[in-house]
Amino acid sequence: MKKLDKSLFNIKSLSQLIKISERYYFTQTQLREVENDTQHRVCQLVDGQVNVIAEDAWLPQNVNGQLAYLQKIDGVAQLFVAGEQKTFEAAGVHQYTATADNNHVYYLTITSHQSPIPVLSERPIPRRITEKNYKADGYGLIDESTQYRITYLDISKDLTKVVLNTTTRTTLLDQFDHKLLLTQTDNIAGLGESNRTFLLVNGQMIEVSQNLPHGLTADGIFDPKGEKIALIAHDGQYTNARIFGVYLYDIKRSTLTPIFDSDVDALQDTMSDVVFLKSMHQLFWRNDTEIEFVATYHGHNRLYRLTTDGILTLLDDTQRAILSFTSEALITSYTNIPSQIETRHGDILYRPDSQEAFVVAQKYQFASEDGSMVDGWFMHAQRQPAPTLLYIHGGPHAAYADAFFWEFQMWVSLGYNVVFTNPHGSTSYGQDFVKSVIGHYGEQDYRDVMTGFKAALSKFSDVIDVRNVFVAGGSYGGYMTTWIIGHDQRFKAAVAQRPVINWISMFGTSDIGYDFSKAELKLDLQDNNISKLWAISPLAYAKNVRTPILLLHGEYDLRTPLGQSEEYFMAIKTQTDTPIELVRLPESFHGVSRNGRPNLRIARLKVMDDWFSKFKN
Repeated sequence: MKKLDKSLFNIKSLSQLIKISERYYFTQTQLREVENDTQHRVCQLVDGQVNVIAEDAWLPQNVNGQLAYLQKIDGVAQLFVAGEQKTFEAAGVHQYTATADNNHVYYLTITSHQSPIPVLSERPIPRRITEKNYKADGYGLIDESTQYRITYLDISKDLTKVVLNTTTRTTLLDQFDHKLLLTQTDNIAGLGESNRTFLLVNGQMIEVSQNLPHGLTADGIFDPKGEKIALIAHDGQYTNARIFGVYLYDIKRSTLTPIFDSDVDALQDTMSDVVFLKSMHQLFWRNDTEIEFVATYHGHNRLYRLTTDGILTLLDDTQRAILSFTSEALITSYTNIPSQIETRHGDILYRPDSQEAFVVAQKYQFASEDGSMVDGWFMHAQRQPAPTLLYIHGGPHAAYADAFFWEFQMWVSLGYNVVFTNPHGSTSYGQDFVKSVIGHYGEQDYRDVMTGFKAALSKFSDVIDVRNVFVAGGSYGGYMTTWIIGHDQRFKAAVAQRPVINWISMFGTSDIGYDFSKAELKLDLQDNNISKLWAISPLAYAKNVRTPILLLHGEYDLRTPLGQSEEYFMAIKTQTDTPIELVRLPESFHGVSRNGRPNLRIARLKVMDDWFSKFKN
C-alpha cells in the first residue's frame, strides 16, 4: 500500500484564484503525512514561476490593489494585508470581504462559549438544549448563545467599527462603498435549505430576498457601480432539490428579477475528493451590464455570460470542472488531472508536479425506464479482465462529474475497474431529474443504478471479470448499497459507509433527520407513517442479505449517526449467517472520506480492499 499512501500526499489542490496587476494568486492545499493534517498556502504565479506568499493561509483577495488573506496564528485565523497582520481577534476571523477599489474590509467573527465536542472535566456542566437543530455534522453541538459580529476595518487607518452584533447565524457575501451584502438564517446549525439576504446600510437591514421567502442564496456580488446585485439563488420550491438560477436586484427600485431560470443549475456543483476550499465567489461582473458565472450541466461545468437584459452566451462547454475563475484564467480539474491553472484559451499556466500517471474516466450513457438518458463513467484497471467495483454517490442530490476523484484512481491502481453513475435524483440534469426521487427512494434511483451497471458489463465485457463484481457507497450511497443487497445477490461483497439504515431512528437522531425526512421522503414520525418509513428502510430487509457486507462509520458522525450501522450490524448478526464486520473510525465526522484525517482516508481503503480480497474468486 506504499504507493497508495504516497499518492494522496503528492497531490496539490488549487483553488481561490484571483489576479492583482499582472500576478495571479491562489490557494494551494496539500495533505501532510507526518503531521497527518491539511495545509493551505497562499501562492503567487508570475511569468510561470510559483512563489509561496504565506503558509497556513487561504482566501486571497484584492484590497485596493494589495493582497489580503487569512492566516492561522496561534491556532486561529487573522487577516493580513500586504504581509501585515491587521486583526488580533481572540476567536479569530471566520470570513471577510474586500474590494479592489478602496481600503474597506468587513470581517466576521464567531464566538461560542461551549465546546462543540464534549471534553472530559472534573466538574462537568449540564447542557441545555432548546433549538430543534442543535448539532451540525463536521462541527458538533451548537452553543445557542453563539455571537456573530461583523467589524468594519479601514486598512489605511487601522480604524475599526462594529457594524453588527447578533445571535442569528450570519454569512458575508460582498460589499460596496459602506453597503454590505449578507445572508442570515434562523437555523442555528446552518443546516436549513433557506436563508434571507440583506443589505446592511448605515445600521439598517434591507431585505433583498423578499420575493424568495423560502429560498436560498448561495452567492451575491455588487455590480461595478454599486447599483445592482447579482445573486445565485433559488425559491425553495423543492427544498433540497431545487436548482439555482441567477437573479438581479435593483437597489434603487428594490426589485428582484430572475434573469436566468433555464433548466441548468447555476451553481458550481462537481464532485471531487481533493477539493478542499471554495472560492469566495462563483460569479463576477465583467462590466456594469454583463455577468459571468459557472453552471453545472450533465456532470461538468459550463461557463456562461449573461447580460442584465437576460441575453445568454455559452462561453465554455468542455467536459471538466471549473473550480475557480477570473476574466482571463481558470482553475480546472479533469478526471485524470487534480487541478491546474489554464488560460481561457487552454494554455497551461501551472500544473503542480505529480509523480502519478492517472487514468482517464470513460463516459458512457444508458437509458432509464422513462427513456431519459443517464450518465455513467468507467475506469480501466491496467490488467484485464479485472474485478469491477460499482460505486454509488451520496446525496442523493449530488453528482459525479468529469473531475478528479482520488479514491477511484486508487481502486484502479489496486487492480479494479470502477463504474460510477448519476441515477435519477442526481444534480446537473435539470429540475425534473433531480426531484424525481423525492418520495420515491429505492425505486427509479435503484433501478438506474442497476441498469447502469448492466450497461457497463455489456459495453466493457472484454475487460470485466464477471465472477468478481463488488458494490460500495457512502451516505445515500451507503443506503443504496444496503438497499441493493437486501433485494439482489449478484455482488461478491459490499461496503456500506455511513449508511442510512433505519428511517425511523434517523428521524430524531440525525442533525438533519426531521427536515430531511419531511422534504425527501414526504413522511414525518406520525403513527400512520411508521410502516411507510420501515418499508423504505434497508433494515427491514436485513434477513434477506446474503452478500458479505462491511460497514464503515465515523464515531463523530452526526449526519447518519453511528447507531445506523450498529442497528444493521446487529440485525445481520442475529438474523443471518452472512459475513459482516463493523469498522469504527475514531474522531471522524460524516465527511471522513473527503476531509478526514489523511491516515484514516488511507486506512479505510486498506480495510475495504482487504474485505473485497477475502471474497474474490
